[in-house]
Amino acid sequence: MQYTKPFQNAEYDRRIAKTKQSMADKGFDLIICQDPANMNWLTGFDGWSFYTPQVVLLHLEEDAPIWFGRPQDAKAAHITTDIPPENVTTFSETLIHHPTEHPYDDLAALIEQRGWGRQRIGGGLDAPY
Repeated sequence: MQYTKPFQNAEYDRRIAKTKQSMADKGFDLIICQDPANMNWLTGFDGWSFYTPQVVLLHLEEDAPIWFGRPQDAKAAHITTDIPPENVTTFSETLIHHPTEHPYDDLAALIEQRGWGRQRIGGGLDAPY
């Protein structure tokens, strides 16, 4: 499959650096980006999967963002972004519309496993989806 990414590596690096500088200025260690437009601006991620839980995590001390979403949508993260393959993470399909559990439980566990649970975390709250 041929796919032209919306921007080259230099622009990707610039956007990551600009966002990290803004995070540092505001005192955040980690941001959780769930707005599809912001995920696209930051990483180039493009997929018609915004109706399911998915986020991009960006930590000040990490070289690259982490994409977190549904397994069937991980291929889009590999194709449309420059996120390293080891940073494309998924949750179990059984969590979709689960009556008592949520994919963000796995996200919280990922944040804890990385040692970020007690750090300053910011997130966007104004996404229309």
